[in-house]
Amino acid sequence: MNKVKKNCPKCQLKYSIEPSFYTGSMYVSYGVGIAVAVAVYVLTLIFGLDFGPTGILTSIVIALIITMPYIGAVSKSIWAHFFFKYDPTILKKAA
Repeated sequence: MNKVKKNCPKCQLKYSIEPSFYTGSMYVSYGVGIAVAVAVYVLTLIFGLDFGPTGILTSIVIALIITMPYIGAVSKSIWAHFFFKYDPTILKKAA
């Protein structure tokens, strides 16, 4: 689950610059997880759900567990976009 391919199948761009390249995505994952937690908290306030502190914490943990694979994939994508720039000429060559 959540593995990154070695190279692009069309243009052969190497997706991993160095060993453990995607370790930096853990920092991005933390930020995305905080964003999900804040969103769940705000949604409980908007819908007027009175869970209490324990219920809110439980709902945040459940939401984070459910979205964990998505958070991992998104954080790797965000991390990679810091280093890999889009080049339309490569797209034309690969097509």
